[in-house]
Amino acid sequence: MTEARRLPPPLPPRLDWFVQTQVDQLTCEGVPEWFHGAISREDAENLLESQPPGSFLIRVSHSHVGYTLSYNRVPTELRTAATTSW
Repeated sequence: MTEARRLPPPLPPRLDWFVQTQVDQLTCEGVPEWFHGAISREDAENLLESQPPGSFLIRVSHSHVGYTLSYNRVPTELRTAATTSW
C-alpha cells in the first residue's frame, strides 16, 4: 500500500494575496534580482550581512499584506523599513 502524499500547509492569508494577485505578473515580466519573495526577516538579514552598505532587497511581508524593504546602512547595521502595500 502506498502512503498518502502530504500537501504543504496552506499559506497564511497574509501571503495568499501575493499568490493570487502578484505571481502571474512576476511570471510574465521576470523576477528582479532585488526581489526575494516570501523569505523571513532573519533570512533577509542573513543575505544582507555580507553585502556593502546601501544594499537592499524587497520581500513579501510575513506580518502584513504588502512588501517589506530590508537594507543595510553600515556593515554592522541592518534595517527593515516599515511594511507597505504597493
